[in-house]
Amino acid sequence: MLRIFAMTVLILINFTLQATLFPHLAILGVTPDTALVFIVSYGILRDEIEGAFFGFFAGLAHDMLSGVVIGLFALLGFLTGYVCGKPFKNFFKDNYFLPFFVVIAVSLVYQFALYVFTILFTGQFEFWHYFTTIILPKTIYTASLSIPLYSFLYFINTRIERHEENSRSVFRKKTEKDDAE
Repeated sequence: MLRIFAMTVLILINFTLQATLFPHLAILGVTPDTALVFIVSYGILRDEIEGAFFGFFAGLAHDMLSGVVIGLFALLGFLTGYVCGKPFKNFFKDNYFLPFFVVIAVSLVYQFALYVFTILFTGQFEFWHYFTTIILPKTIYTASLSIPLYSFLYFINTRIERHEENSRSVFRKKTEKDDAE
């Protein structure tokens, strides 16, 4: 329950900042996609199922914020969380450089998918221009924030896991005590 609460608060704070503060921090006309960093990080830290759910709800929040077609960002977030959670189960979670490189790769694919689903269907076929003005700067900006955001999410995840472990041990002690009586 604490994990769900913490992730909900994280999504709400992230999109509040993306709607209010981040437009003022734009570099070359692009803002960082911190939700993508959180989705990738959460997928790496937890697993593909929790990463997919987190990605879906973060994407759904982005859909509601952007006013574009509802479901596009939810689908992309779902797939991103699932794909990032699947292969990294056996990696060290305290490796802060892994999310950096994963965010670069995922951001390139993610932005290309957005290009295909939004820009390309409007009849604009200037991919090279879109790549140099949107995809590449947004990927670099997002990746530059991946290590501090991952370390923040790692800290939160560690605290929650410690709390969950303590709760389980208290419950086990109570049941063992009840069984002894």
